[in-house]
Parts: sequence; C-alpha cells; structure tokens
Amino acid sequence: MRIRLKGYGVKRAGRHAAEWVDGIYSRGLDFMKTDGPRRSVVVVGIYREAEPILSMVNELRKSRHDVTFRLGAMGDIPPELLDATTHSHMNAGKFQNLNVLTEGMGEPDWLLIIDDDVVARRGFLDTAIELCERLDLALAQPAQTRFSNANWPLTKQRLMTVARETEFVEIGPVTLVRADARHLLLPFPADLRYGWGLDFHWAHIMKDAGLRLGVLDGLAVVHASRKVASTYSWDAAQQEGREYLAGVPHLPTTVAKANGIVRHRFVPQRQRA
Repeated sequence: MRIRLKGYGVKRAGRHAAEWVDGIYSRGLDFMKTDGPRRSVVVVGIYREAEPILSMVNELRKSRHDVTFRLGAMGDIPPELLDATTHSHMNAGKFQNLNVLTEGMGEPDWLLIIDDDVVARRGFLDTAIELCERLDLALAQPAQTRFSNANWPLTKQRLMTVARETEFVEIGPVTLVRADARHLLLPFPADLRYGWGLDFHWAHIMKDAGLRLGVLDGLAVVHASRKVASTYSWDAAQQEGREYLAGVPHLPTTVAKANGIVRHRFVPQRQRA
C-alpha cells in the first residue's frame, strides 16, 4: 500500500509540474493577434445554479465578437442571469434542451455550447475562434486540465502543445461549432437524453464532409466540480449510447483514445486570403 501511495504521489506531482509548464507555455497565446473578422457567436447551455456558469458568462461578455446568450435554467432564473437566459424549468435531456435553445437563433458564425461547471482562462473566446480559424477547424473543444474529470484520454491537455487536429471532439463540456458544421449536426437527435455516443456519430459526419476537428490544448479548461455522470445514471447513459450507435454510422471509440492526427506546438500563422 505504501508503494502504491508513493507512486500516486509521484504521479500527482508530475501532473502539477506539467500543468505549471503548460501554464507558462500557453501564455504565449496572450501575444497572438486576435484581429481577424468580427464574428457572431451564440452561446447555449443549461445550468442548475448561478455559479460557476455566471463567471463563464462574464468572461465571454468581454469578447470582441458579437456574443448572444441563450441559456436555459433548470429551475427559476437567478436575477444575475436574467439577461442571458431565455428559458426556465428545463428538465428534458441535455440535447433535447439544446434543441429548444438553438431553435430560432438565426445563422451565427459560431455556436458555443457550454456546461455549467467549467472555468475558462481570460480571453478564452477570442483566442479559441482565432485558433480555429487559423487551423480551419469546424468543430473544436478546449482540452481539459490534467486534474479535470475528462471522459476520454484524447481530451486531456498535452504537454507544450497549442492545439491538435483530431478525428474526435467530445459533446462537452465546451464545444465550438462553426456554421458549416452546425448545418450538418443540428438539430440534435430528439430521442437522446444523455447524448452518449453522439460524438462518435459527429466524427463520422465530419470526416465524410471533409471538415476538420481539433482540441485546443493551449486553452485547457477546468472541469472538476462534478464527476462525469454524477448527476444522472451512468448505466442508463451507456445503454442509450449503445442503442443509438447501433443505428447510425460512427467512428470507433479508438479515435477518442488517440493523441490526435497533427500536433501544433507553436501558434499557427493566419492564412492569407
């Protein structure tokens, strides 16, 4: 037992060291110009309580882009989120609720889907859109820090990496969807409550359309307040996912366990028109 605990301590210390190195490395993104075209962005998400999603909303409000919020409260709308929330008492499944929130939202350049328990770095949205456009990513997500509750190995932050081109982007906790990808992926399946397996179908759709996916390591978010499936049944979600994937084309789960196709260790240059 002592050996195991000692080994665990070494592993944890290694994670802290890697996070420290990446904290310095990712600060290089602060010097990246984010002066590309101004985009329209719609932000959707469902929340239980005001925090920490309120902090996320306040960070996103600082963006240079045109940001519109269409959040949904599972209960009453707290006063501090009144101007960012369009629906209350939303008690259906996540993607069933998201279909309601995205209905009638217009044609934004980007759709940003957020869970209610993530913390992002300063300047997250402007930097994320800039990276996506420089790498031509139509579907992307920030990596999760090494101490976050990530469901798939691919989504954990990689050492000294700005971004990776991948074959897979998870359904949460934060997902960026470009307009062309949105037209392929929305509306979400109306009979999916939990959404497990949906991202493997997304992977097939995106590959078939020739659109790029990616993970933004330099913008890793903290997703540690709740464990995966802590607010719903793990078994029910897995069963729903298996049944869903049995009826749709999808890529194998190995794509979520890989390291990615291309790793970018330096800030990519913006392509000239």
